[in-house]
Amino acid sequence: MSKIKEIRESIDKKLDHWEASATAFEAQLQQTKEQALAKLEVRKKKLNEALEKFKSEVAKAKGITEEQRKEMQAQFDDLQAQMALGKAEARDSCEAARKKIRHSIAVLEAAVDRHLDASGHTMDKSLEEAADKLIAADIQYEAEADALEAQFLMEKAGVKARFEKKKIDLLAQINEFKTKVQGKKNMAKDKAATFEKELSAGISQIKQAFKNLSD
Repeated sequence: MSKIKEIRESIDKKLDHWEASATAFEAQLQQTKEQALAKLEVRKKKLNEALEKFKSEVAKAKGITEEQRKEMQAQFDDLQAQMALGKAEARDSCEAARKKIRHSIAVLEAAVDRHLDASGHTMDKSLEEAADKLIAADIQYEAEADALEAQFLMEKAGVKARFEKKKIDLLAQINEFKTKVQGKKNMAKDKAATFEKELSAGISQIKQAFKNLSD
């Protein structure tokens, strides 16, 4: 069975990440900051639900000692405490909260992989499925949080007007990218992986298009 790291780094999950990012940026052109913040809270709630399921499956994992379970329980508690905090209304506080959540999830996933390795056990099917759903929910949350920065940029003087003028061009750029990602999803995994640099550059160009409006 796969390790959590292998699931996260698979080409399927990378394609999901690029598609989710493009969709989130597309939505920023159509919604207010308040709507964007509300949507981020929805993503956070879904992430927490996936985390609860993952926690339940980790608790049943074979070969993990009581000490290791306590260590991971503390990590779960810390992560869920961070997600329980109220909405971050400013760019800096939103980014700080996002970084803490991202770091805590990475630490937790690494701990589970490490402890399973040390015990000589691998993930069973139910734990693997829970890990897959956790990563999927995290991808959606990360994409939403990343794109939310565009809303904060639009609050600057004159930016909203420039967004209105550039909206059609940006939407066309995003839709072209999403079509490209969807095409790669229909390919064999090994062939799709050859386009990783191209797709990574594509989402970077979309992000830069938003940031340029605040210059």
